[in-house]
Amino acid sequence: MTTELMILGIDVSKASVTCHILTQYPKGGLQAYWNKTRNKASTLYPVFYSNPDAKKKQKSAFDFADYLAQIKPDYAILEPTGNHYSRLWASILNKLEIQILWVGHVELRRYRGGKNLPNKSDPADALAMAAYGHDPDHRLEDGELNLRYFLMHRPEPIDELRDLCQQLEHLNRVQSPIVNYARQLLAWQFPEVAHSKSASGKAGFLPPLWGWLAKRLEISRGGKTRIENLYKISIAQDYGIKFDPILELHAGWMCDISLFEQHLEARITQMLCLTEFKPYMSVFDKFGFGLRVRSRLLTRIYPFESFLGVNGKPVIEYEVREVKRTERDRKNGETTVKRLAGETKRIKRNRSRDTFKMRLGMGTVLEQSGDGLIEKPSGSSLCRISLWQYVLTGVETGRLPENELTRELINYRDSLKANVTEQGEKLLGGKHIQGKLMSKVVNLLFQELCKISTQPDVISQ
Repeated sequence: MTTELMILGIDVSKASVTCHILTQYPKGGLQAYWNKTRNKASTLYPVFYSNPDAKKKQKSAFDFADYLAQIKPDYAILEPTGNHYSRLWASILNKLEIQILWVGHVELRRYRGGKNLPNKSDPADALAMAAYGHDPDHRLEDGELNLRYFLMHRPEPIDELRDLCQQLEHLNRVQSPIVNYARQLLAWQFPEVAHSKSASGKAGFLPPLWGWLAKRLEISRGGKTRIENLYKISIAQDYGIKFDPILELHAGWMCDISLFEQHLEARITQMLCLTEFKPYMSVFDKFGFGLRVRSRLLTRIYPFESFLGVNGKPVIEYEVREVKRTERDRKNGETTVKRLAGETKRIKRNRSRDTFKMRLGMGTVLEQSGDGLIEKPSGSSLCRISLWQYVLTGVETGRLPENELTRELINYRDSLKANVTEQGEKLLGGKHIQGKLMSKVVNLLFQELCKISTQPDVISQ
């Protein structure tokens, strides 16, 4: 028996949403249904705009709220397209007490492709999401929705932490063009410090160079004196070269960014001390993760129980299938995989660990390219960058806490680098080694979190 549900599929774009409502899975299949309805998009696939053009008679977000009140759906299914683009529409749905379910990007792309729906079509995406909830494969035996096929609900503290991490990453990106242009100006206005690094050594204080150039007061006495003494003996000072006002403007921007970064990091530090995060912090301490790395990883893996089965243990599955032999050829940073005939074997799959690795950006998918398959990374690219930074600055340099776990990492690093031919040539390149180390870090992290999850009242506090 299938429970009758009214499901609204919503495809979120940059400044609009496209909707489609279904009360059951279309008879005859999705492709046939799409071919019948695609020419009636204005009525069956209404579009609502956050900033409508009155001349084009576009529907507004207020019309969206009226539309929801009229159809009264049981569920709204969305794809997490940008944290900010979907927030307005999700807020309206929450205010009207309509339950939201989220479908992952990869899952939706595969589902849409499997149903032969067109790509890059907002109405087709809305149809796919509405049908996703009605698909018998995504229902339980009693007809209720199987929430395993949807993204987990994110607790409120994690949502705030994720926003703070994104703000830090944004500020980190916008600094580069400001600093680069400022250094070009310093190359002739104060060349002695043009390529020197300047960072704040204490909370509440500005980086000495930028604070001094912007004539700000939040600068340490020692830092100010050091910059002033350098400027007294500068060639630019001797020949009467003055500071350009635009340099002062850029220095002021860097000061504002520095102070706001300190504010964000203080708030993140405060949040990581919450009781529910303490078990995770104890594991992160073993690895020696920095503030930004641990906060980014936490936003992707909390709560850890969502990766485990109903018994609180990793989901292990066994299947009998043909295991193909593979030949891998790595060129220009890409791994090409050739599949050959293999043998039928009983294999073990750790579904929990595989999902965990995918969430942290260490999953892989095979994409067709010519006659071969190209192995591509899959999952969060931001987490992948965080792990790469950790490997580069921690594992590669050996600057890690002294414990059994980090010793295993260091030994694995050494074994990879010792892998050479008889002529002494390295078999693995630097990036290849770093990729393997990143995968090792994630595997060890999963094992450590599994250990504490078996302890009563540790993870689920």
